[in-house]
Amino acid sequence: MRALAFSVVALLSMAGFAKLQAAEPPFRPALVGNGAKALVNLIDTTKLVEKGQGNGALSFQCYVTTSGWSVDAATYRGTPESKALDKEVMSALKRCRFIPAVYNGKPTGVLFLGTVLFFVKDGKPRLRVYASQNRDDIEKGNDFIAPQLVEEVGDWERVKNELEKARVYLQKGVVELAITVDANGNQKNIKLVSEDPVGFNFGHATLTLYSGSKYIPGFRNGHPVDCTFDYHVWFWTLYRGPKG
Repeated sequence: MRALAFSVVALLSMAGFAKLQAAEPPFRPALVGNGAKALVNLIDTTKLVEKGQGNGALSFQCYVTTSGWSVDAATYRGTPESKALDKEVMSALKRCRFIPAVYNGKPTGVLFLGTVLFFVKDGKPRLRVYASQNRDDIEKGNDFIAPQLVEEVGDWERVKNELEKARVYLQKGVVELAITVDANGNQKNIKLVSEDPVGFNFGHATLTLYSGSKYIPGFRNGHPVDCTFDYHVWFWTLYRGPKG
C-alpha cells in the first residue's frame, strides 16, 4: 500500500465543530470531540518522543457505537518508521470515546474513517487527528469530515461463491474505493480504485456488497455536502471484512 504523504496541517476548525454541536439536525457525523477521553487527548505525545518517534502519519478506522465507544479498530497506510505511533494510536482507540453519530434523529452506530499526523515543531510534539482519509483535504488542512457508513453493509453470504478462491488459499486482501455521497447521505457512485492482490474477486465482491449503502453525509465547514471520499475494505477473515 502507498504510504500516506506527511504534511503539517490544521485541526478541524472549532467553528465547524461548534456548528455541529449546536444544531439538532436529522443527521450528524460521529466526532472526535475534545474531552478528557477524546482520541486526540489519549495519544501520549511525550511517550512518542521518548520512544524516538519522528514525523509520521497513519490511517485508521473504527466502528463508533451509539454510546460513543470505539470497537473493531484497525490502523493502516502508516508512513515508514511509524511503529511507535501505530501502537500508541491503537491503545488510545481502545480507551477513547467519540461523540456518537445521529441518523434520522436518533443515535446510530457508524464506521469512522480517520487520519493521525504526528510531528515535532520548534522542539515540541504536535498531534493532529482528522475525520477523513482524503489526501488532498488533509494536505490542505480542510475542515472536512468524510461520509460515515451507517450500521452494516449487505450480507457477506451473497458473495460467498465469488470469494471461494480466497477461502481455499486463505488469502487476505484490501480494496480501495472512491465513493460519491450526496448531501442527504445517498450513495451516488462507487468506483473501484484498486484491489490487492488481484485475481481473487475482492473488488467485484466489494462493489456488490456496497451498492446502495446509506451514509451520514460528508461535512465541510459544518455543513453537509456532496462529496467523493477514499474508502478501504479489508478482508481479514473468510467472506468478510471489518464493520463497514
